[in-house]
Amino acid sequence: MKSRIHIKPEIVRQVSRGDSRAFKTLAEQLMKPAYYHSLALLGNHDDAIDVSQQAFIRAWNARQTLDPERPFYPWFYTVLKRLCLNAQRDKNRGREMALSMLPSWIEPVSEEDASARLLQAEQSRLIQDALSSLSMDDREIIILKDLEGYTYKEIAELLDIPTGTVMSRLYTARKRFKIKMEEAGYEHI
Repeated sequence: MKSRIHIKPEIVRQVSRGDSRAFKTLAEQLMKPAYYHSLALLGNHDDAIDVSQQAFIRAWNARQTLDPERPFYPWFYTVLKRLCLNAQRDKNRGREMALSMLPSWIEPVSEEDASARLLQAEQSRLIQDALSSLSMDDREIIILKDLEGYTYKEIAELLDIPTGTVMSRLYTARKRFKIKMEEAGYEHI
């Protein structure tokens, strides 16, 4: 199965042998996805930068254990997710979701109208608050599927769980999200 983010086995092989140029290539390819996944899970720009950098440090330090025959990104994502969980535990503070990551189905139709902009800002705040109030697992599965567009199979690979579990967790997470939105007074989900 192919992952959305594919690192060539030869690059992983070179990294595992300590090739810093290959690691730079790998890091350049993963820098944005690592940051955005961290941002989506943590909701804070500074924390996302710190955690994504820590994940690269961990990857470099574990380079000798890498298996070039196995997809690299699911392993890296696991490291990144664990660091996010640690950061969330250590810093339990307000969240700032990047508005640019919100899916188009929640944006108002007319962005030119001032009242539509106010409505969009309120919707964004409600969505941020609802996502932030969910557990890390619920937030993660919603973000991977609904905001980032991963397939069920890709999510299963990233999280190392069966596809059926992905579907079940997503269904439950969406129900919880909907309840949070309804509790906040949003009726259009």
